[in-house]
Amino acid sequence: MYALIMAGGKATRLAMGEKALTRVHDEPLISFVVTAVTKAGLDPVVVVSPLTPYTTNYCRTHAIDWICTDGAGYIEDLRQAVEELSITGPVLTICADLPGISAEHIQTVLEQYFESGLSACSVWTNNQIDGHVLNNYRNELLEKIPGTPVGLNIIRGDMIDKEQEELQIVLDDPFLTVNINTREDIELAEKLLCFSKKS
Repeated sequence: MYALIMAGGKATRLAMGEKALTRVHDEPLISFVVTAVTKAGLDPVVVVSPLTPYTTNYCRTHAIDWICTDGAGYIEDLRQAVEELSITGPVLTICADLPGISAEHIQTVLEQYFESGLSACSVWTNNQIDGHVLNNYRNELLEKIPGTPVGLNIIRGDMIDKEQEELQIVLDDPFLTVNINTREDIELAEKLLCFSKKS
């Protein structure tokens, strides 16, 4: 099963070059995600674009499979990757800026997804770290339970242009809330990684 790692965006908010190569504890963000999906038994393919040439070079030099899409946007690039790879079954999609992701998270999601028998899956987490609200996103499908989308989903490739019945999974791990959009996010991620290694 493929894991499409989405790494083709501009990352204008971060303003530190290509986001996938932004370093947390001197390790590029994309390496956390590639390691997690590989340990979970999936085949990682990094979805790059003309906007991310250095990420493409990183994939080349580290023997990571990649596909270059047009850079038209997240949904458009995802659709293009699915079509060019001829994916007809389930495919996991994941953002490249999730330093808190682990193989165990992904395996939990896969188990629940396949048990559900549904076509699609989205993953959410609680929206607080030490009482600090990171995001007050509310999902109507979860009956307005507060939560933050993780940036980890499963869809069926043969239904990519159709509405897919979706399983919503909530993982109780606020570290998954942290994706990297600001320098403050990097500092928070480094603190949480230090804490997780000690615990």
